[in-house]
Amino acid sequence: MKIWWFKDSKIGHEKQVKAILDCLDFEDDLEIKEIMVTNSIWYELILYFLRIKPNRESSPDLIIGAGAKTTIPMLRHKKDVNTKVVSVMKPQFFNSKFDLIVAPRHDFNEIPRNVFTYMGSMAKANINLNLENIGLLIVGGKNKHYEFNNDYLISQINFVISLFPELKWIIFNSRRTPERFNRSIKKNELEAQFINVVENFEPLDGYISRAKIRFITPDSVNMVFESLSSSGETYLFDMKRKGKNKITKLIDEIKSNSFVGYLKENSIDNSSIKKISLKKPNQYHEPFAEVEKVVFEIKRLMDLRA
Repeated sequence: MKIWWFKDSKIGHEKQVKAILDCLDFEDDLEIKEIMVTNSIWYELILYFLRIKPNRESSPDLIIGAGAKTTIPMLRHKKDVNTKVVSVMKPQFFNSKFDLIVAPRHDFNEIPRNVFTYMGSMAKANINLNLENIGLLIVGGKNKHYEFNNDYLISQINFVISLFPELKWIIFNSRRTPERFNRSIKKNELEAQFINVVENFEPLDGYISRAKIRFITPDSVNMVFESLSSSGETYLFDMKRKGKNKITKLIDEIKSNSFVGYLKENSIDNSSIKKISLKKPNQYHEPFAEVEKVVFEIKRLMDLRA
């Protein structure tokens, strides 16, 4: 099975495609060729409309890629009618030209025939029956969807640690995390280990699969769904949203369906005094398996070839 993987150098895009390719389990041996896209979108559009085809002798069985930059090159490289072209994420152009588009459900109001949707963002299912006494506190940063309130977030972290003193707590920041928060964590001397990914990069993936409980800021959507795809409980910190959009609606949906637990600030007897409360998730929720669902659809597409 010959596969051409079109890449745009964006880590998030490449991570999603890699998760799919790692899961593909065709009977044939996989022969994957990686093609880096360097031309601009507009240059590729000109080549497309002029019908200038790339000089490539052979044709693959499957062409796959993610991101706006890969859209046109993937279509331009399709020479054989039996070659299937799959876009991971909603393309900017020519949606109907793709054999299959796999994209988050919140990207579509109506779902066309050649589209398969998944919830949130893709992460490979990770089942672990031997979780460790580890709790993770995963903090994002400034973003378009939620307000980052430094003092309130520190209060929530203190509250969580006090609720589960038996766990070894580890705080992970991100490259978006304000420096003020990093200083506050060090100053408050919390009963938790602090891993500053800017100063000392340490992969978070291995910790997520081992931790019993994970608290995550809702702006970190990819992390939320990676956590939901793993054994253990996922909770969200309380952050005030800036407005309604597809991301905040998605977060509201997983909260209302009890896929995640969450923290919330309430007034005591209608007074100005506030207290933080914890809403637990559904304990019978199975880890998400969005990558596996996508792989099943791609296999089905390949089986339909002439």
